[in-house]
Parts: sequence; structure tokens; C-alpha cells
Amino acid sequence: MNIGSSLSALNAFTVRMNVTASNVANVVTDGFKSSSVVMESGPGQTVGANVVTDNSPGPMIPDQSGADGMQELSNVNMVKEMTQMIITRRGYDANLKAIESNLEMQGNLIDMIA
Repeated sequence: MNIGSSLSALNAFTVRMNVTASNVANVVTDGFKSSSVVMESGPGQTVGANVVTDNSPGPMIPDQSGADGMQELSNVNMVKEMTQMIITRRGYDANLKAIESNLEMQGNLIDMIA
């Protein structure tokens, strides 16, 4: 079992959680464009994380500054973000458990040899 693949997955899930945190923090920022993370397999069974910005428009409301026109709100979907956070946590936990199991097996192997 290769610990490197689990470590790269942990890094990718960290990037995903940071992007989700940024989206949630900016949910009330007018005109904010949310981002998402696309997980991709890399060389040697590694996992990469590519951040993609969602340029779709947010909801439009009448401009609150008194000027005629419309004002764009954030396009962050809180239901999607909360769901993504749960999935990210489960993926992080699973890869952490894989690393712990690998280290335990290596320890047992050393005990058997010694």
C-alpha cells in the first residue's frame, strides 16, 4: 500500500475544504463568484485538486444604493456547500484511516521480523 496516494488525497481534500470555507465566508458578499474543486488522478496513483471558478450570475436585486439598476448577489449555494463539506470530511477521514492502517501493518511486520 502506498502512503503517498493517501497523503496526496489528504492535501486535495484540504484544498477542497479551504475553497468551501471561502465560499461560505463570502455568501453575503455582493458579486462574489463561488469556486469548486475538481479532484483528478495524477501520476503514480496521486490525487490532485484543481480549483474552478463558477462564473454563473448570482441572483439580481434592485440596487440598494439609490441608483437605478440591479445589483448582483453572491452565487454561493449554501446547500451545495454544506453537502460538499460532509463529503470532504468523510474522504479526509477515510484517507487518514488508510494511513493509520498502513503504519500499523508496518509496525506489526517489524515486530514479526525482530
